[in-house]
This record gives sequence, C-alpha cells and structure tokens, in this order.
Amino acid sequence: MVWDSRLKSLMVLACVGSLVSACEVKKNLDDMHKATVEMSDTTKDMSETTKRMEEKTSDLDKKSEALDSKTAELYDALRQGNAAILRKEFLEQMTEAKEMPKKLALGVKYYWAFEFQLWSMQGLDNDARREELASSAAREFIREIHEYAPNEDFISPTTDDNKEKNFLALVTTLHEVNDKQKNRLDKTTIPQMSMLSLIERALKEKTLLDQGKLTVEQLSHSSYDLLGFEQKLIQILQARHNFILTMLVAKASNVDKDWKNKIKLGLLGMKWTLDFSKYNDVEVSEMKRYVKAVLDTRAILTRAGHDIVVDETIMKIVKNGQVAKSTKSANPARQATETEIVNYINQIRSAQVQLK
Repeated sequence: MVWDSRLKSLMVLACVGSLVSACEVKKNLDDMHKATVEMSDTTKDMSETTKRMEEKTSDLDKKSEALDSKTAELYDALRQGNAAILRKEFLEQMTEAKEMPKKLALGVKYYWAFEFQLWSMQGLDNDARREELASSAAREFIREIHEYAPNEDFISPTTDDNKEKNFLALVTTLHEVNDKQKNRLDKTTIPQMSMLSLIERALKEKTLLDQGKLTVEQLSHSSYDLLGFEQKLIQILQARHNFILTMLVAKASNVDKDWKNKIKLGLLGMKWTLDFSKYNDVEVSEMKRYVKAVLDTRAILTRAGHDIVVDETIMKIVKNGQVAKSTKSANPARQATETEIVNYINQIRSAQVQLK
C-alpha cells in the first residue's frame, strides 16, 4: 500500500513535470517565433531604408552628372569667348608693331590661342570635338589672313608693306604648338596639331580627292574649310618658305642687323662664307631648324604638285655662299649638326625652282 501510494505520487509528479516542461518548450517556441517575426520586420525596415538610400544615391549621382555637364559646358563657353578675344587682341597688336621680331612673337601667341591648341581630353573634349575645333580654327584663319593679302600675288620677303609683313609673320609661325597641347599629348599616341599640319593634311587629302581615292564627303572638316581657298594655301606656303630662307641667309651670312636693307641693296651679292665658329651651339641648332623648315615646306608644295617659287635676290645670295669652314667644336653632336646644315643648304641650292 505504501509503495502504491508512492508510485502514484511519482507518476503525478512526472505528469506535472512533463506539463511544465511542455509549457516551457511552447513558451520558448513562442518567443522564437516572436523574435523571428520581429527580425523579419527589422529586415524589411532595413531593406526599405537601403532602398531609400539607393534612390538618394542615384539622385545624387544624377545631380553630380548634371553638375559635371553644366561645368563642362560653362568651361567650353568661357574658353571659346576668352580665346577669341585673345586672338583679336594679338592681331591688333601685330598691326601696331613695327619690328618683325615683335610681329613674329605675336604670331606665335595668335596660334597658341586657338581652341584646338587648348583641347584637354576632358569634359566635352572628345576626338570629335577636337576635329570641330580644328575646323573652326581653319575657317577663321583662312579668312583672317585675307585681310593682309587680298589676292594671291607673290609677296616679297623684304616687303615694307605693314599688312604684308603681318602676312609673313603669320605664315612663318604656322607650325607653332601651344605648350599645353605638348604637355597633354606627350605621353599619348595622339599627334600634335598645328595650323601647318592642318594645311598639310588638306593638301594630302586634295591629292587623294583628285585620284578618286577620297570623296568630298570623306574630307576632314578642316580640310574642306581650307580647300575652298587652295590658291591661298599655296601662296601661304610659298611665302613661308621664302621668308624662312631669308632669315636663314641673314643668320648664316652674319648680317642679322639691317639684313633687309642689305639684301635689297644687293650688298650680299658678293661671295660670303658660313663660318660656324662664330656661332654657339644654340645658334647652330636654330640655323638647322630654319633650313629644315625651308625643306619641309618645299616638300609639302612638291607633294601637292606645285613648283617652288623663290625670290630671285635671295636665291642669288644663297648660291653665292661658300662651303662652311671647319668647326672649332670638338663635340661630335655639334659637328654632325653642322654637316646636316651644309647638306641641307646644298639641297636648296640644287633644287629646280622658279625665280620671282
């Protein structure tokens, strides 16, 4: 009896324990469910917050892009206006200048102020924009230069006419490239661009056009603008080659001072000798640059199928020059440069030209 009573008590306790345990399990499950629901709600809130953040970020990106676009457009507009003002001022100052060195310096600044020289590879400045800027420059240049030479007559390198002197200054500095363009393109494969390179490209494309290898529609935009004035381009190159040759003669014959009047009076008609010992390394390097520019300009004309026209007095002086004396320099590079100059001068002497 006692044992049965105890057994029943144990069974009751076991049932009560099971019920308590079951209740605790249920409570734990309820708590877990509640936590899961709360976590789900939190995740949902976080998802909505993230979505709102993404939308705000997207809006911010769009606003940033719009700001970049407006900034690029503003820079482009300001550059256009400022560059146009500078070119106008440089040409006005050129007309006021009396001495040729000052006119040449202003010619350099004029070309540096064209927008294609300031092309930056940023903002609106893609490849197509560069060609647009080159075309705009070509249109302006070819019309501006008419102011100084309304017709296509031969212009003497010793002219006293102020407008013609401006013309000579502009054709002589055609090759100038702004330092900004040089620095920006230095580490790229993109070729530098100058007004001379645009003229050279135009004449090359004209040859292809004549050969049926190119159509008018395929011309570069700047070439199209320039080839509407082909005879002016030829006049420009002839004048460039003659004036640089004249500067070379003045330098090589050591009559830099009052060289124009001496040439006019025929005072250089006698024999003269190019004596390299009178010049330092920089002067010799500049002399090489002059003579190479003469030959390069002649090459452009020849490839375009045009004869070389040379001022008769200048050509006479060139032919009266003597073979250079031996150098006093022991520098092999200097000696090589001197040899190149002599070879270049001999090429100029021996070339078939028309005298004017």
